[in-house]
Amino acid sequence: MDFRSEQKATLDEKLRFMIIAGESSGDAHGSALISELKAAAPDCVIYGIGGEKMQAAGIEVLHDITELAVVGLAEVIKNFSRFRRIFYEMLKVAETRKPDAVILIDYPGFNLRFARRARALGLRVIYYISPQVWAWGRNRVRRIKDDVDRMLVIFPFEEQFYRQHGIDARFVGHPMIERLQPATSAEEFRRELGISSEEKVVGLLPGSRENEIRRHLPVMLKAAAIIKKKYGRVRFVIPPASPGLRSIISEIIRKQTHCPPVQLWEAGAYDVMDAADVAMVSSGTATLETGCFGTPLVVIYKVNWLTYLMAKKLIKIPNIGMINIVAEAPVAPELVQRKASAANIAGEALKLLTDDELRLKLSKQLSQVRKKLGSPGASRKAAHEILDFVKCSKAAY
Repeated sequence: MDFRSEQKATLDEKLRFMIIAGESSGDAHGSALISELKAAAPDCVIYGIGGEKMQAAGIEVLHDITELAVVGLAEVIKNFSRFRRIFYEMLKVAETRKPDAVILIDYPGFNLRFARRARALGLRVIYYISPQVWAWGRNRVRRIKDDVDRMLVIFPFEEQFYRQHGIDARFVGHPMIERLQPATSAEEFRRELGISSEEKVVGLLPGSRENEIRRHLPVMLKAAAIIKKKYGRVRFVIPPASPGLRSIISEIIRKQTHCPPVQLWEAGAYDVMDAADVAMVSSGTATLETGCFGTPLVVIYKVNWLTYLMAKKLIKIPNIGMINIVAEAPVAPELVQRKASAANIAGEALKLLTDDELRLKLSKQLSQVRKKLGSPGASRKAAHEILDFVKCSKAAY
């Protein structure tokens, strides 16, 4: 009997799960997890906070993910009353509907607090996609040990880190690997955009949230103008992270003086990551995704100054880009705050564009990073861990 058959046989009653994700990457991870949970336990009921992808996968959305999607301390303070209201509404739902497990996906500012309150209600708590406490919040490890029953982690070093602190952690692999496929080949991409074989492609990935885009895209466009002037044979392409961001990106491009021609590609960011010779990428999961395609990149990040000063005191690791953290080496230059100037970004990108040997060397290093993320099937493994945990918990009563 395979795992799914065994799960269906042993979990006869209808299972109930509350899932909370707080941003677009969590929506993607959550949707894949929900699909696997429903494949293994078709009658399970899932509700919580999610976006379009999670809703399509079968969650009952009680609050849309966009209500929580802000970045930085200043933005959190500004929206505090809304967060507080949603927090207590969800806590009331948890208390009333009593899910078999509360599954929290990343988003630590909200979810770690929710974990504590959910445990106080006697609920089981599973955390999927670890908060980066190994980077900036090691004092939170004790809270995780007290408030989380099981950690499902996506990097191998995280499992070791948590187990050293007495926390039940399981490495399931990175869910990104499951979907890391471009919809269009690099040749078709270039053909559709009319890009000649003599031209280089530079991808601009300014982020998945409006405030990130407003901070990053103007300086990326200024860098693009410098690159165009110095290199010439280059095309710039932006993949909007969602349809709703297209108008914001177009508005910023229109307002930018001396902006070189920029094309929008709405068929998917992976097409751009795969086809680009070089990319400018906002720090986050997109740096890891771009690197896994073997595409050399420049990591940039600009935040509110208050957020930056707080983060500078908290971060305990030398790199902030996920690609560099996983590689355990600076395989991509990082430009943060004042260092993220148009001149600096253009300078790093031009090094990559003009040095074929350097690009090839970095591509080989980046291919090794992908191997560290495990084999495909992370979402299925995570679903199996969740169902196994619930089965064992029920059997203990």
